Formats: sequence, C-alpha cells, structure tokens
Amino acid sequence: MVQIEKVLGELDALEFLEALKPQWEESLASFPDGVPDFLQPEQVRTNLQWCGFGAEYEPVLIDAARKIASNRSLQYLAWHYYRMVYDYETHHLRYAPLQKAMGDDWPIFYLLIALALVPRIRTFHRRLGIPEQVTRECCLKVKGECDDYHRGRGRLGIFNGELSWLKNYVNGELFFCLGRFEFWSKPFPYDFKVYRSRKDGKIMALAGPAWKINSSGWIEGIGAETEDTSFWQTTLKQIGSSVYGFPINPMGFVEHDPVVLTEGDWECVIEKGMPILEMHIPAGERVTLERCAASFREAKEFFQRYFPTPAKRAIVSSSWMFSPLLKQLLPADSNLMRFMRELYLCPADSSSRSGPWFVFLQEPFDPATAPRDTSLQRAILNHLQAGNLWRDGSMFFMLDDLDHFGSQWYQKPTI
Repeated sequence: MVQIEKVLGELDALEFLEALKPQWEESLASFPDGVPDFLQPEQVRTNLQWCGFGAEYEPVLIDAARKIASNRSLQYLAWHYYRMVYDYETHHLRYAPLQKAMGDDWPIFYLLIALALVPRIRTFHRRLGIPEQVTRECCLKVKGECDDYHRGRGRLGIFNGELSWLKNYVNGELFFCLGRFEFWSKPFPYDFKVYRSRKDGKIMALAGPAWKINSSGWIEGIGAETEDTSFWQTTLKQIGSSVYGFPINPMGFVEHDPVVLTEGDWECVIEKGMPILEMHIPAGERVTLERCAASFREAKEFFQRYFPTPAKRAIVSSSWMFSPLLKQLLPADSNLMRFMRELYLCPADSSSRSGPWFVFLQEPFDPATAPRDTSLQRAILNHLQAGNLWRDGSMFFMLDDLDHFGSQWYQKPTI
C-alpha cells in the first residue's frame, strides 16, 4: 500500500495530509488496473463533448491528463479526489496546489475530475429512464462552472465548492437541470407555513415561531431571546380549528399585525416535511421571465411524468438573488426584478452575514479587493462599504399557480 505521506511529499503537498488522509486506504484499494478511465484521452474527449466544451479545449485537457497519467503519485491523488467527490461524504473539499508537478495548469487536475461526472451521470440517468437531453443539460453544469472559474481566476479550472456539488447529480438524489434552473426533490425544510384561501385561491404565508424581526420586517435570528426592544418576536400556534400567526408579505418581509386563519376558510398547503422542488440557480444565461417560466413548467411536467409520487407542492429556493436589498440596488425593469415580482418572497435568517459569493467569485470575500466590473458588483460593494450587512432571501411558487405566472399573482396589489 502506497503511503499518502510519500505521495504528498513527492508533490510538495504535505500540508494537506490531515485533509486528505481519511479513506486514503479505501481509495487505494479500489485503484483500477492501469490509468483511471477519466484520464484516458478518448474518455476526456467524450466528457468534454457532453459538457459542452468546444474542440479547442481538447489539446490542453488531454495534455494535462497525460501528464497526470505519467506520474504515479498524481494518478493516486487524482483517484483519491475522484472518490472523495463522488463516493465519500466529504465536506469542505480542499485543493492541494500541484505546481511542482503540473506548473500553472494545476487547476486542470480538478477540472478533469469534474468532467468525470459524465459516465456516472449517464449510467444513473439511464437506470432511471431519464431522457438523454436532460442528461446533457445536467452535464453542461461543468462548462458553466469552468467559465465562472475562468472569469474569477483567469485560467481553466473549477472552484472546490462547485466540484463538491457535482456529487448531487449522481449520488441517488433526484436532482436535475431543467431549462434555466436546477431542481431537487426535497421535503420542505422551513418552519413557516403556507395557506390557500378556499374562497378565491389566494396564498398567505405565516412566519414560523420565535423569529426575531427587526423594524424592516426582516429576520435577525430564529429561536433566540433578545433584550433589544427594537426587535419583536413572532408566534405561530394552533387555536382550536384556527391558526394564529404573523403574515409574511409576498414582497419579502414579516408584517407586524397578526392574523387568525380559520380551517373552514384556509387550507394549509405547505408545512415542514411536505414534498417540494428545491430550486438552484446555476451560472449561465440571463434569468429572463420567459426562461424562468419555461423552466418552471418543464420542472412541473418532468417530475409529474417521471416521479409523480409524492406530488410536489411548490418550487422553493433561498439565495442572494432573492435578497430584499436588491430592490434598492437594481433597476425596476431588470430581469431579476421582473422575476422576483412573480414570486412569493420570504425573509431568510441573515445571522451568517454571508456575502453574495456568486456575484464576485472571490474566496474569501473581501469588499476592499472585490471586483467592481459590473453595475451589480458596484452597487453591492457600495452598500457593504457604507457599513451595511448583506441579507439573503427566499421564495416559493406554488406549482398549482403556474397558469398565473406572469401576472404577479402573489404581489399584485389588492383594491
């Protein structure tokens, strides 16, 4: 058995020993006879084609694969990373810089592992009876993430968090790219509830219990007592056949005046644990209203056809893209603002104080050195450098309401 200390020593990467040592022996025990398939030139070509890379990428990727294949330590390490990405429950995947063995092209080492998604996802989707076109759309994720890396780093590669994310396509989860968005069959994870009026079909969401709310109606924390008198706390409780709680305004904030909804007039249509489609927003095309509508409809039809039970209730997402702050930063007629007006927006817990990494592709995010190349980047940085915090947001859209998409069904003012 080749010791990991020997491999990392040869590659000048011993500082990553603790991160890479778990399951090393398991990886080595499964090492194939000969060079791993994903480093074979023909497989690299196939993977590139399925992921939407042009022929101009082939020489540099195949050359890098041959360089790895000619170095036994690089082969072992590539196989171990491959197993960590696709087979092990690995969190916080760390990249070992491999300049000593590969020079400045070392990030391609990890891009080749990302491309290894292709044969695995093809096998998985064939087993599920998924159309090839959906498989190809999912594989395009790799090209999109490579483009992001090139935009952020100026060379070929893939960010470590995005490489780790690829396992979701092949580890048994129902996770698919359908049009502009990705959708994941999940139980509803939040503690707020959604009700539909039996009279006119309109929707009302009630905040979860013990949300700490500031004067803007945004969440400052969940489940924590506070002595700050500028904050107040929500309640959500059943009283006989009625429910008492605080409405979430569909524009993304909690209202201060509570309501009582009676069972005879209102039906609970979403609560924690109910089946929904969790939406993810990959890098790529603009989020035009037309693309968003098409993706929503494709997701509804796809899951009804291939995974009809349990029936999915809604599309749900949490992201920087649904931040309530964007209304102050973007033009009202921008694509994102038009999309947000079609959704039922909800506040998200902002206790993490996380920045919008996907806007800047900077890790760690530093407002002082972050790029100011776009109007969105400049607007967000001006907001943060004025001493303000960033806030993510969340949304849902009921699948039964898709016929209303485009009419601002949730946010339309009542007369």
